[in-house]
Amino acid sequence: MARATAGTTDRRWWGVATLALACVALLAAGRAAVTMVYLGFRFRSELDPIRTPASYYVFLDGGKGPFDTTVVALAIGVLAVLVGMAWAGVRLAGRPTVLFVVWAACLLLAAIFPTDDSPDIQTFGGWVHQFAGAGILALLSFAGLAAAPRLAEQPAWQGVVGIVRVLSIGAATLATLYVLTRIVQVVPALFALIGGIDVGGMLQRLVFGFDIGVITALAVHLVRVSWVAVRDRGDTAWADARAPLQH
Repeated sequence: MARATAGTTDRRWWGVATLALACVALLAAGRAAVTMVYLGFRFRSELDPIRTPASYYVFLDGGKGPFDTTVVALAIGVLAVLVGMAWAGVRLAGRPTVLFVVWAACLLLAAIFPTDDSPDIQTFGGWVHQFAGAGILALLSFAGLAAAPRLAEQPAWQGVVGIVRVLSIGAATLATLYVLTRIVQVVPALFALIGGIDVGGMLQRLVFGFDIGVITALAVHLVRVSWVAVRDRGDTAWADARAPLQH
């Protein structure tokens, strides 16, 4: 009886810990979504969100603080959900973890090294920002797709697999379209052929939105799994999730 009670208490504490991490991730994702919408409306007369990348908000009076803190918060959020999932027994070691961590690192680099306020990249910091931006556009979709098969292995997490896959594929598709718009602009004839319409800024923001969706979906499901342990109802879902840690 004492061992059973200790096991229940342990599950509850694990549940509280992972629930807290899930809430951190949800707050970060919510902050990112709200701030990007706010920046788009607040500075719409100074910066066209359809054409101009979001990173140029740092050059506007009142734009740098909200943009940089949002990027840093989102990096913390993805790391929080990653740690929470690991504590809940999800096996993400290897490629999924590497991709999630590198994506978070790219977010931090993009905040530390702003892009150059010119049509051409002229500084070391500007080049770092460009490479970090490429990582932000591409890596989370790959991380989500790499994590999906691992999630499918566990009954407690199968409900979120389809959502993660759809959002990851959507982000990858939009990122590919963004790259194509950059290539087309290098060739004036092709750019003229599509009417000279630059939608790069909109595509970049949509990719970011889908990325936030991936983090939100994982964090929401982590809340559900953690809540089972906190409430100590049946323990089935938590036991299924924690099983890999017991081997």
